[in-house]
Amino acid sequence: MRFSRLALQYLRKNFWYLALATLVPSVIMGLLTEPCTNIQLFANFKPETMVTFGDVFFAVSELNWKSVVVGIFAVPIFSVFFSIVCGLESKHMRWGILSGEGLMKRVNNNFLPVFKLMLIFIFVMELYAVICALFTFLWVKVIQKTAVALALTITINVLLFIVMLCAMVLLSLTLPIMSITGLNLRKAIAESITLLKGKFFRMLFAIVIPVIIPYVIMATLAAFGIIWRKIINIFLFVYIFSYYITLMYTTYLDIEDIDREDLKNKYLKLVED
Repeated sequence: MRFSRLALQYLRKNFWYLALATLVPSVIMGLLTEPCTNIQLFANFKPETMVTFGDVFFAVSELNWKSVVVGIFAVPIFSVFFSIVCGLESKHMRWGILSGEGLMKRVNNNFLPVFKLMLIFIFVMELYAVICALFTFLWVKVIQKTAVALALTITINVLLFIVMLCAMVLLSLTLPIMSITGLNLRKAIAESITLLKGKFFRMLFAIVIPVIIPYVIMATLAAFGIIWRKIINIFLFVYIFSYYITLMYTTYLDIEDIDREDLKNKYLKLVED
């Protein structure tokens, strides 16, 4: 509860600058992607349309030439804006200064770590889609009853999602470690796993619980095929992006017992008043 509370407190006090910094990635994600393709697959599960493995994979992953072209341009754009958020939060939390001064320097400092982690995330998501599609295609071809094939498909998807979620928990501090300490990717991953020993379930709670409501909204709108859901998704992505980046930094500083100057300055101001 502590990790999520720290992130939500920061998010509440500084929401507008975070919303502004994450708006462009949120617009791109909201308008050009479907975050709940698996839910749509479950809601419209028709074995007769799954003739080839490609039919299943492309339905799950949304991978096509358009998404590849968009991704080539989107990944660097996302990296720039997420680097801005990382730079602003790091400066604010460590020095107590919330300012855009020297912003490009902070983008340069954080761009490579963010870019590398985005590529890893994309690879993991596509691997997840491949495995889910393989099992779904297997059930469709082997099992005649649609209800049974659907149940097995949902089960495998949930199990694989839990495995992926556990990996996300263990690696969740990699970005702040790389940007603050300057460690390379391999050492930062090892450090993240070490720091989260004994704190796994607390971090799992912090990652899952605060985004359940946004995901339920996304999934419900996707399942019913609501046309205007993409507009709503933009606002939900603003919250999700802002929350997760903030969670990484507040949790890392808390575990490392590093005093947060943004809180200290607030406290000193209250005392003086």
